[in-house]
Amino acid sequence: MALDFQPIYILASGLFYRQRELEVVANNLANVNTPGFKRVLLTAMAYPVKSPKEVLLTTPPDSPKRSENNFVYTVMGKQKVDPTEGPLEHTGNPLDVAIMGKGFFAVEVDGKVLYTRDGHFLLDKKGYLVNQSGYPVLDESGNKILIGRVPLEEVKITREGVIFVGERRVAKLKIVDLEGVKHAGENLYRGEREKPAVGYTVLQGYLEGSNVNPVREMVRMTQTLRAYQAVANALKTIDNVNGNLINGVLKV
Repeated sequence: MALDFQPIYILASGLFYRQRELEVVANNLANVNTPGFKRVLLTAMAYPVKSPKEVLLTTPPDSPKRSENNFVYTVMGKQKVDPTEGPLEHTGNPLDVAIMGKGFFAVEVDGKVLYTRDGHFLLDKKGYLVNQSGYPVLDESGNKILIGRVPLEEVKITREGVIFVGERRVAKLKIVDLEGVKHAGENLYRGEREKPAVGYTVLQGYLEGSNVNPVREMVRMTQTLRAYQAVANALKTIDNVNGNLINGVLKV
């Protein structure tokens, strides 16, 4: 009697999905205090198991003998970024800025433009505006922003994102709206499409917090762990049944 390995493959796909979901939740929790971080959601799809051609020809569409009427594989879909705004925290630091509304700041990373909601900016040794990783912040023309080594209290940033040092206009922050947002590492993002942001407000002296709700993520982790354990137990049961079947055949 041939063994049916289909259930094993199906349960294994479920384990793989739950493992990946645990990794996503753990990463969300690790960034609960990261300014401007957006939590990730993992989607899944059901992929039907196809029946052999001879079964399709000899059985009606609703027959339980057809695999697609009984088994589906769990297939991971795309990771989605939750764009919900995080809470605002007043820091009083002149180089801290937060965006109210849609929009991302632009930074240059190894010749490429990536985006962030983390507005905790600094001045490098040459007086250029950079993020915490040292990547240059860009203006609306895609250029680096030179503020100079000036007293920070002289730096003013308007609600439109225009930077002044005293009465001198320095630059306007590049702020774009992204579609199809994806994490790019280091609290940076990329998008499938970008366009100039509208209707936003830039707040100087504020930082946007992470939009991760730790209680919700802990509940999600607990549910995922229980689902993982249930699938693992089912897989172990099938393995035992198959083992007993093999042993029984060998004894005959």
